[in-house]
Amino acid sequence: MTQNEVFQLTIRLFEQEQFQYMICGSIGAILYGEPRLTNDMDLVVAVLPQRAPEFATTFSQAGFYCPPVEVLREELTRRGQFNLLHQETGVKIDCIVLKTDEFSREEFRRRQRHPFSRTQTASLATPEDVILGKLQYFQMGGSEKHLRDIRGILRLSREKIDFPYLENWVKKLGLEKEWARAQST
Repeated sequence: MTQNEVFQLTIRLFEQEQFQYMICGSIGAILYGEPRLTNDMDLVVAVLPQRAPEFATTFSQAGFYCPPVEVLREELTRRGQFNLLHQETGVKIDCIVLKTDEFSREEFRRRQRHPFSRTQTASLATPEDVILGKLQYFQMGGSEKHLRDIRGILRLSREKIDFPYLENWVKKLGLEKEWARAQST
């Protein structure tokens, strides 16, 4: 099984079980921007803590290592994060539980359906929300890969970007310096 097939399986399971999610991070940047290698897939998930046993069973039966139900329930309740690990391939899925702050709620509300493979669509953060997430990651860690991802989105998806929305959140989130740097070549 390839990495892409694991990603497709993950999305299929989320869809089948009606676990709400949104692709973000590097896969979001790749879908709106330029291809690059990535080691994992980042998902924002909105799964109720009482569905933890069902979630664990679904992914365990599909060949993933999934944290124990108690750990899942705790992470879902405290809105933390956890990983799924496809045991055959070692492909990792980072599950970030939806936060309650204004930006996180708005970003999740705005998610869109997007082609993910020839036969599959998926819930994906908008290009401007992927950019905002990448700006936040750059602010936290300084990795240039986030700026490259942003520049790729700007090159290939500029016409899809709601710049007033993006710039409003850049200000609200205190990302002006990072945004200026991302726009410089």
